[in-house]
Amino acid sequence: MVLKRKPMLLKNLAVYGTNGSKGGMQFVIQKEGDVMAAYTFPAPFAFDYTAPKYKTRQEFAWDDEGYDAAIEWINNQYEERLSEWELAEKAGISGAVTHI
Repeated sequence: MVLKRKPMLLKNLAVYGTNGSKGGMQFVIQKEGDVMAAYTFPAPFAFDYTAPKYKTRQEFAWDDEGYDAAIEWINNQYEERLSEWELAEKAGISGAVTHI
């Protein structure tokens, strides 16, 4: 499990967004227009330096239920794609091919 609870209040998420990582998987949750957008992508590069083709994006409603669904989606992405995240973690900075 990557996230066990909401990392911040919804009103703060609108301003700052949030991000994190676990075992080669990184994630971002941010407000985009009227929706909540959640992304997963492989380590080691930051979100802005990871090529779009390596990012997986899902939209959710901008409310507490959408926030819960985004966290559940991120946790599921970790479990369902574990081998991909493990490869990214093992490759490290010298073996990474995901940068722009």
